[in-house]
Amino acid sequence: MAVIKYDSPDGTIEYQVAASNLSYEDDIDHWRVKAGTNDGRDVYELIPRERVFSVKIAGAKQGTHVTRTK
Repeated sequence: MAVIKYDSPDGTIEYQVAASNLSYEDDIDHWRVKAGTNDGRDVYELIPRERVFSVKIAGAKQGTHVTRTK
């Protein structure tokens, strides 16, 4: 389970997704969240790093928790 909170033009957004559906892309400085599928293809939302308040990821195998904040 993963939770990402970020600022959007519509206010603060909180996504709860499977940990495997959330990743950080170093080369573009964006968080990538799988938002669903469309016609059988995965749809992702890219969130700029500077808009993110916090990220919490609970590891299923190790039981670890990682938090990243501004």
